[in-house]
Amino acid sequence: MTATSPTGPAPPPDRTTYRVTYAVSGEVRQDEVTVVPGYSREDDIPRILAARLEARIATRIAAPASGRRPEVVVLDLREI
Repeated sequence: MTATSPTGPAPPPDRTTYRVTYAVSGEVRQDEVTVVPGYSREDDIPRILAARLEARIATRIAAPASGRRPEVVVLDLREI
């Protein structure tokens, strides 16, 4: 037997989305990052961006695998 709420399923966890301006390999870029309490937080944003960049590099056929994540420096962080 499973418990159900009279108002329906529980709402999803709160999420916060940020517009991030960051530098990587001498380039300034922007991206959106959503963090979910209990899973990630603001301090994780550089690591999240680096992992995304690493995945993009790995999917390029001509790009050699360096084995290192790109270094990301957050320049500006705004909640949207």
